[in-house]
Amino acid sequence: LKGRRKPRPLRERLERVPFKGRPGVVFLLFALFFVAHSCKQEQSKVSSEEQARTDSLALHVAVMPVVDCLPLYYARSMGMFREAKVDVRLHEYQSFADCDTALENNVCHVAYTDLFQLRVHNICDSSHVLTTFDGQLCLMSARGKRIRTTKNLKERMVALNRHGTADYWSDQIVSEAGFEPTDIYRPQINDIRLRTTMLCDELVDAAILPEPYATWAELKGHRRITNTKALGLPTACLAMQKDLTRDEHRRNQVEALMKVYKAARQAMRDNVCADSLRSILMHQYTLPGEVADSLTRRIIDTPDLFDTHTGKIKGSDIDIVNKWWTKRHSYN
Repeated sequence: LKGRRKPRPLRERLERVPFKGRPGVVFLLFALFFVAHSCKQEQSKVSSEEQARTDSLALHVAVMPVVDCLPLYYARSMGMFREAKVDVRLHEYQSFADCDTALENNVCHVAYTDLFQLRVHNICDSSHVLTTFDGQLCLMSARGKRIRTTKNLKERMVALNRHGTADYWSDQIVSEAGFEPTDIYRPQINDIRLRTTMLCDELVDAAILPEPYATWAELKGHRRITNTKALGLPTACLAMQKDLTRDEHRRNQVEALMKVYKAARQAMRDNVCADSLRSILMHQYTLPGEVADSLTRRIIDTPDLFDTHTGKIKGSDIDIVNKWWTKRHSYN
């Protein structure tokens, strides 16, 4: 044994074997790779199918980063939908037009919109409106434009979204100021963030903004002219698809959604989590830090700022919407 050579390692011995001498090893490696890849694809297919089924059973809700929707964002952040055992998916959009499109194209079952937008789609009635809001819209003027009252708006540009509450309110402003409908230029800027940016950059003379964008503009030095406090009409609503509640599963989901929304409103009134609220405003509403801080303090001090819920739609509200729509349609 003393003169016997030490055996070489297996790896070294394999490396010295010609390629043609080990086809079985190569075949085995390819077979193992093929089996592993096939299993991975099968698992991915099953996972995708399961995910698609879960998504189809969830209740999809179109929302906007505005004060009216804040309780829904808060409920998601605090896990209130999970606690209520209801699968709600919030889809975030920057305009009423996008929310309406999501509702019409079956992307979402429920959408944040307004009564005038619903009239466009002929579903402005109590069977489709879950609840209404009176979150104030503000007419803001750019700080360098010397606009202090609505009387100064003649031949000025006021950015707004068309065929909505802002459009209706702008007609009221024109009438009260004694102007002709064409005396004010009203460019259609549906995206609320873009509208705010255009005002702040003084690309328009004025703009109609919801909260928190009115506060954002105000903190940048722009002026509040007036608001919709005396409008006497809900400024927005939550609406659902036609015949959605005929399905028992969807009906239960909608009922659970409204219960969670109510609970979130109450939780924000009683003991709001300031850190969660600020995080929502900064990371989901994507507001600057100083705006998020200011709004967080205001909401804690004045709960009515976010609690804009007004309840069911009224017949008188529908009459106002239909009358204005008929007049505007015939005018155009």
